[in-house]
Amino acid sequence: MKKLLIILDPAHGEETPGKRSPDGRHREYKWSRERCEQIEILLKAYGYTVVWSNTTDKEIGLTKRVQAANALAKQYPDLIPLMVSLHNNAAGDGSNWMQASGIEVFTSVGRTTSDIFADFVLKQLKEWFPEAKHRYSKDEYLERDKESNFTVLTGNYSAMLVEFLFQDNKDDVALLEDQTVNKRFEDSIVSGIEECNNYVLTKLTK
Repeated sequence: MKKLLIILDPAHGEETPGKRSPDGRHREYKWSRERCEQIEILLKAYGYTVVWSNTTDKEIGLTKRVQAANALAKQYPDLIPLMVSLHNNAAGDGSNWMQASGIEVFTSVGRTTSDIFADFVLKQLKEWFPEAKHRYSKDEYLERDKESNFTVLTGNYSAMLVEFLFQDNKDDVALLEDQTVNKRFEDSIVSGIEECNNYVLTKLTK
């Protein structure tokens, strides 16, 4: 009864400049791909169809990511495509440690199904990480996610971009290196997707 096609969109590429902690210890592209791999295992165990916008460690380009995701969505016409793009945030240019911290989720500009899906994921993130700062647009229904015209959010699918913690905050980087924290993050994303799927099922059976 899984009606969603999950399109995992890993962050950037190994050659992308600046997407790392100031000391070079943490690499966003690597963290993102490791989380995507584990989330894929969990989702497939639940019966989801899971695909990737980029299966390499390189940055293939944002337009190519969208093209790949659109093509994958067409391959599964009976499923509703949802892209989940996993990132770490940054407050500076990557050269200095900063103080900003927390979690936020972006969707495309305007009110769409993506906002509904993002609310479910944000709800789970808050439940799994009550100690974190949750960087909402507004703490109101369908207004918690932030909005942007990020290229990967503009395809023919619902989409959200999750910014989990800051890679230029020393305390956040320590958390990003903690596998118990990463497991909680993976479980929170899967729980949010489960709520999205249940929402879709409810709409389809009305």
